[in-house]
Amino acid sequence: MNLKSKLPPRLRQFVEIDGKFPKLLLLPFALATIALFILIKPVVTIQIFKVWERFGHLVANTDVRRLKTLDHNQSHKKKLITIYYNPEKRPSNKYMNSLWRQNLPSVRGHWGWLLNDISAHFEYMNSSNLSTDIDFDGLYKKSFPLPKFSDEDNLAGKNFINKFCPSGKFVCLIVRDAAYLSARSDKDWSYQNFRDSKIDSFLNASETLAEMGYTVFRMGAVVKEPLESSHPNIIDYATNGMRTEFLDIYLGAHCTFCVSNSNGFDAVPRIFKRPTLVVDALMLFDPCYGLNSVHYPKKMGNSAINKELSLLEIINRGVAYSHRSTTFKDAGVEIRDLSSEELVEAVTEMAQRVEGTFVETPEQKEMQAKLKQILSTHPKLQPTPNYYPIRAEFASCFLSRYPNFLD
Repeated sequence: MNLKSKLPPRLRQFVEIDGKFPKLLLLPFALATIALFILIKPVVTIQIFKVWERFGHLVANTDVRRLKTLDHNQSHKKKLITIYYNPEKRPSNKYMNSLWRQNLPSVRGHWGWLLNDISAHFEYMNSSNLSTDIDFDGLYKKSFPLPKFSDEDNLAGKNFINKFCPSGKFVCLIVRDAAYLSARSDKDWSYQNFRDSKIDSFLNASETLAEMGYTVFRMGAVVKEPLESSHPNIIDYATNGMRTEFLDIYLGAHCTFCVSNSNGFDAVPRIFKRPTLVVDALMLFDPCYGLNSVHYPKKMGNSAINKELSLLEIINRGVAYSHRSTTFKDAGVEIRDLSSEELVEAVTEMAQRVEGTFVETPEQKEMQAKLKQILSTHPKLQPTPNYYPIRAEFASCFLSRYPNFLD
């Protein structure tokens, strides 16, 4: 008789044997550890934070929690210690996972599972429910990037960059499509297909950057189609066999800037404070909290007539934060990808911004101020004025091309 099969599912988890100690043997020690955490609470608060497996959350949520812990300890007498539990079942990037373990107090395996599971019964002790990838408090601006590369990894990364980037300038291009999530999950993600873009629409933009002296690395772990170009400065790193999990992180951490249609990879340049152009992306206002980021969103039109929607129309139709294609359909909103010409405009402006040669016109400055005022105070976006501080810029070429957006 299989006794384990007779146990309730909740108890069954504690007697799993996978060639190591069963969790049941570690349970008394885990309970004693949690009891110790409770005992010392008047002096120091200890929290357990479960590290997410999906790439963007693995990177960004972990770093935001790190920054919040640092900020707390700088402003409070009673200290906070965050212990990071790395499940390791199926991490989207093993190198990033190991980098966090090297730089942060971490637990894993059965021991980590038990501490995380038991601490979940104490609201103050388990910070996973507070997990977010958005830096609401502006902590990135006043902190330093923590993940440190070893001397050996730094040398390997620099040698790679020197070999393929003679100018020293390079851009990480990451374009979301349906392939990655489909490969990693049995779940149907088609309700988010409106967030995808076609890689071939980015070809002219990539070649524009290449002509400006940048090497363009097309990033991605699993992609639908290659980026085909004969330009020597365009490297389809995602499909040509040179990709490694280490280089995914190293290139994102050291790029001159990143071009992304809003997906998990752009969390890497974000935590390493590299500038990012978020282009051909939705949700429209979700990424507006980023540091050093510029946004040129997908267009939204009235599906009944061939007319672009204004900002206020988008807000009033309730699609500013939507994650589901059905929400747009029900609201009569048609999502339109950016043209190749618009993408060229966007990357050109971003390169000029990074190089310090971009000059904004008085009209564009006025539109930027009006846009920020709406985003910061509109009651359907902000529970109170400036509750979610808007730190990102919208591309000036977007505002000039669509002046009616702010009507």
